[in-house]
Amino acid sequence: MDIVDRLRRDHEEIQTAFADMLNSDIDDVESYGRKFIDLMIQLEGHERAEEQTIYAQLQTDLDIRPIALQAMEEHRISRMLMRDLSDVKIIEEVWLPKLVVVNNIVSLHIQIEEGNVIPLLEHLFDNSAREKLDRDFDLIQKSTAHKLRT
Repeated sequence: MDIVDRLRRDHEEIQTAFADMLNSDIDDVESYGRKFIDLMIQLEGHERAEEQTIYAQLQTDLDIRPIALQAMEEHRISRMLMRDLSDVKIIEEVWLPKLVVVNNIVSLHIQIEEGNVIPLLEHLFDNSAREKLDRDFDLIQKSTAHKLRT
């Protein structure tokens, strides 16, 4: 797989997970909470892998560096909001509005990445380099998820 395909797939999975949470009833708080934890781990693994592979590469170019720095700041904010949300009880009135805000921020970030970053990756890196980025991304993503689950 190449990093562009992985990013698009991951983005779709993340957006589907948010949509699932936003459209689910909170009848079973425990099950809903597990979905949230899974989403949190998925999102953080994805973001950490992007930062250590894609954005580590892109920020070495002074012209592209601002794009990488902005993306990493968006990651920091989304992680902070997800962690803040993890401190709120799912049954509290503010839970869903807070989840909507995080979803909106993550959705905007994904749109920007797919509109700006993916074309850069396609332009700057050949197939072999994109495949290497993908392998590195996969290792970091899995390692991060494992650390967060234990």
